[in-house]
Parts: sequence; structure tokens; C-alpha cells
Amino acid sequence: MIKWQASPYSPLIFILGVVVLGVVSIAVVVQVYDFRKDFSYLQSMKQSEVDYEVKWGQLLLEQSALTQPSRLEQSAIKDLNMHAPSQDELVIVKP
Repeated sequence: MIKWQASPYSPLIFILGVVVLGVVSIAVVVQVYDFRKDFSYLQSMKQSEVDYEVKWGQLLLEQSALTQPSRLEQSAIKDLNMHAPSQDELVIVKP
């Protein structure tokens, strides 16, 4: 049978191992926390991007509606009191 002899360094090695294990465990917890925090921030930024894309689409539709020729003509007649010129009011300039 093999006899085990206690080395004078055994308690020191055990304590050192426990300390290293504790430090590594704390480092892992900190890394996981930072990852989750950054991932949450990334998700909120992606949601903001989607919201801005929806808003951009709405603004493009609104711009399209406001720049239609019929709408411009109605605004010119109503707000600026403009009208289409008659044949008598047309002046043709030749170079």
C-alpha cells in the first residue's frame, strides 16, 4: 500500500487554489454581467432603429402626399390666389 505523506506546502497550495478559484469566479460573474448589460443596450438600439425606420417611411409617405401636383395646384389656388393663365394672358418670348 502506498502511504501518502503530507507536504509542508499542502495547506498553502490549497489556500492559493481557493483564492484563485474565487478570483476567477468573480471575474466570470463580472464578465457575464457586462455582457448582459451590453446585450440589453444592443437590443434597445435595434428597437430604436426599427422605430426610426418606421418614422422615416411615414415621413416619405407624407412627403409624397404633399408634393402631388393636384395638391400643389389646390394650394396655389387657395392660398396664393393663383390661376391658370388664359390665352390672352400668355406671353411668348422668342430668343
